Amino acid sequence: MTSIDRHGARRRFLKYGAAATAGATLGFPFVHTARAQSPVKIRYATGGGIGPNEMETVIYLEWMQKNVLKQYGKAYTVDMTFTRGTPEAATLLAAGQADMATLSFAVFATTVLKDAVPGGMKIVADNYQDGHKGYAANTFFVLQDSPIKTVADLRGKRIGINAYGSAVDLALRVRLKKEGMDPKKDVQIVEIAFPNIGPALREKRIDAGVLILPFMNAELQKGGLRPVFDGGDAFGPYSVIFHVVTNSFLKANRDAVRGFLADYVTGLQWFYDPANRKRAVEITSEFTKSPAAVLDQYFMTERDYYRDRNGCVPAALIQNPVDAMQREGLIDKPVKIADYLDLSLLPGQCKA
Repeated sequence: MTSIDRHGARRRFLKYGAAATAGATLGFPFVHTARAQSPVKIRYATGGGIGPNEMETVIYLEWMQKNVLKQYGKAYTVDMTFTRGTPEAATLLAAGQADMATLSFAVFATTVLKDAVPGGMKIVADNYQDGHKGYAANTFFVLQDSPIKTVADLRGKRIGINAYGSAVDLALRVRLKKEGMDPKKDVQIVEIAFPNIGPALREKRIDAGVLILPFMNAELQKGGLRPVFDGGDAFGPYSVIFHVVTNSFLKANRDAVRGFLADYVTGLQWFYDPANRKRAVEITSEFTKSPAAVLDQYFMTERDYYRDRNGCVPAALIQNPVDAMQREGLIDKPVKIADYLDLSLLPGQCKA
């Protein structure tokens, strides 16, 4: 995926939200319903990804609003802020500058323990999961001709991740400890932005590095890389990122959140429908600036991450990596995820 003007993207969402609100004021039929005279504006903070990694960034695009989504402009509108990552999204929630957001399990647990969001927050839907067999996984790679064949061979090596305390950093530390290694002493962990990990590996500035989609797909096309282990080897299947809402906003605007999530599931299922594939790839390519031919190779297929098409996520898929955080000393207290999970706002029924 190439770069994107995130500030420009945010302006587009602001424009759509303003237009819908203006329509309600003027009494346009598409926003005038018996339930509400004007839709509720949801200030949403993304988790740092664009397009395929975070489906909310494409599900609520203008074309989707007009052609697929049923509740947009009626129950709610979206004012979307594109952040650099889930830590920034959590900061916006804590500052009262966002109502909903995409958070990783690591940032969620840390934020909860700090009691950073006034009134607290709830997990209301899944985003994507890692470690499912047959699907893409966040994977640590080495060069094809590297002498590193197993995790044990990483001893004394330089390993690239995006950020300390991130989901992939935790997966690395857990997997190293399974081999009896101390992540602080036996390897050198280096912070490198996701787009630069592949080049750093090829230039031999690091010995191993983690690749995530869409960068993983692009690097694999170039050849010359070999996987060593992935997130599933550390945790088994687990939820990497998910949707949260502040309790204060949810209490005051339950129907708006319900409408948002209904459209999220409708949009997700629309993207997965083979009958819509050509258009789905087109609008995602246009927004992300990633070539359609590249997206078509993996987007919304088994070469992509696993997503529950109803937005459901069992508490255990978040609990497992959060428990690992405590074992690794990244958090000093347990977090019981079931106490913060509310899937009742989704349009379908989720299995317990």
